[in-house]
Amino acid sequence: MDDIITTPAQENYVEAIYYLSQKGPVRPSAVASALGIKRASVSKFVGTLVSQGLVIHVPRGELSLTEAGLRLAESILKRDQCLTKLLVDVCNMTPGEAEPEVHRLEHVISDRVLFRLEKLVEFACSSSAWLKRLHLRMDAAPASLEDQQNIRVGSTQVHQGDRQDKSGD
Repeated sequence: MDDIITTPAQENYVEAIYYLSQKGPVRPSAVASALGIKRASVSKFVGTLVSQGLVIHVPRGELSLTEAGLRLAESILKRDQCLTKLLVDVCNMTPGEAEPEVHRLEHVISDRVLFRLEKLVEFACSSSAWLKRLHLRMDAAPASLEDQQNIRVGSTQVHQGDRQDKSGD
């Protein structure tokens, strides 16, 4: 991946342009509609994307992704697909519950974490018995936020720094 540093907003624009381009030429008004913003905001923001080498914009015309923009879009889609599969198939969330979480998470995970999550999802989905047991555990978990606050993650002796000898001595 290129060494272009992007913000979540820039990634949202690139993603929107990518999806819209699958249907045909992309006009700034279509991007505004897809993102739920004013067309003037798109026009101002597109300049940033052009200067970063992610988008080509013909004045008063269409938007298209450069090779770097296309690679970024494909990276975003890969993160989106992995996170959706993780939350829906592995964590047993509904697509409606998962969508806003995926949207937040897709902008912050590194390629290194993505690789590991892909392996986790691949493993989890390859074992229906394991997945079923996981879903049963999740269904048995406390449903309310108040009950969840009583769960102490990382409170065992191992989490506090005490290591258990794995050799069995």
